[in-house]
Amino acid sequence: MENKLIPYSLILILIIPLFGLNFLIGLIGNFLLLIVLIPLLLLIIGFLGISSFKSNINLCESCGSTIIGNNGNCPYCDNNFIKNTQKEDYLSTDASNKIIEIQAEEIN
Repeated sequence: MENKLIPYSLILILIIPLFGLNFLIGLIGNFLLLIVLIPLLLLIIGFLGISSFKSNINLCESCGSTIIGNNGNCPYCDNNFIKNTQKEDYLSTDASNKIIEIQAEEIN
């Protein structure tokens, strides 16, 4: 019995700490990963929410009030936002797709 006890005790002394140390390193690494990734994920979600909120804010050109949403008209001065967005769309188109007609005049 004593002959089998020594090899088994050596195996337990050598193998169990290796698995235990590997488990502890993996556990600590996972906790550090969660500590870093959860705030990063919350930060990305926050930036997406803020950009979505900013896209819904309109500033009235007539009275200067800030309106959330795209109602079409300002509730204070009844300015039409649709005209302003169409004007922005016209100005934001690519200039290379436009045709400019020029008439030549002779100067005396």
